[in-house]
Amino acid sequence: MKPDFIARQGRRPSGLLGHIVARVMAMETRVENDRALELLELRADDDVFEIGFGHGATLYRAAQMVRNGHLAGADFSEVMVKIARDRNHRSIEEGRMDLRLADTANLPFDDEGFDKAYSVHTIYFWASLEPHLREVLRLLRPMGRFVLGFRPHEDANAVASFPASIYRFRTIAEVQAALQLSGFAVVKTVTSPLQSRLMTWIVAERPVHG
Repeated sequence: MKPDFIARQGRRPSGLLGHIVARVMAMETRVENDRALELLELRADDDVFEIGFGHGATLYRAAQMVRNGHLAGADFSEVMVKIARDRNHRSIEEGRMDLRLADTANLPFDDEGFDKAYSVHTIYFWASLEPHLREVLRLLRPMGRFVLGFRPHEDANAVASFPASIYRFRTIAEVQAALQLSGFAVVKTVTSPLQSRLMTWIVAERPVHG
């Protein structure tokens, strides 16, 4: 079981330890983040949003694929926002990227401003999924795609390794139901083992109507 102070850093990195956590996360989570980008099926002119961008390395890679679109994101860790802005300073200076410190249940972005959105390893920290998911839905244009990546409750190793006071692992069915209740249409669900962890990615879309 990870100590609470380490788990809290995973939720909201801060201080010097937060910078260390950011570097470790960028390396340890690259495979699942890259899989999320793959499932988004990015096009050069897509406008893309990341919920909880953390270290900003995934947005950096997305920017290489989205040459004619706009990228944006929100994270509620001041340390992560600084790290992500430093990593993506060129795209920000070019006006191609906008990274903000914000609560993902109340995003300071306009309705229907994005074609694609994604979030990986964030839902463990949401007391209720629906407020955050409805915000994502609001940002997406009709037929916009959303990819949500997480370790599900079905991963017994995850449940045993992280304190329940900070991390909440939901079943795949729970997350699918929350997406549907929030207004998404679930397109497909992919679950794969990655070394010692089990990962699930759910691909959802905002319907044309509703």
